[in-house]
Amino acid sequence: MGGVSQSLLGTIRRQDGTRQITYHGHPLYSFIADSGPGMANGEGLDAFGARWGVINAAGMAVVR
Repeated sequence: MGGVSQSLLGTIRRQDGTRQITYHGHPLYSFIADSGPGMANGEGLDAFGARWGVINAAGMAVVR
């Protein structure tokens, strides 16, 4: 996709030893209820000890 800066991509090692992709330091997840590009049904959920949000290509939170 356009607009993503390769320099902001990274990885972290999770507690179980697997690696996870990050963008501007934010771990990236896909939401099970999203079935295609541009969907963000998980945005704003408060689950698993944190509030979930969408980030833009600059790696900043998208506030709606």
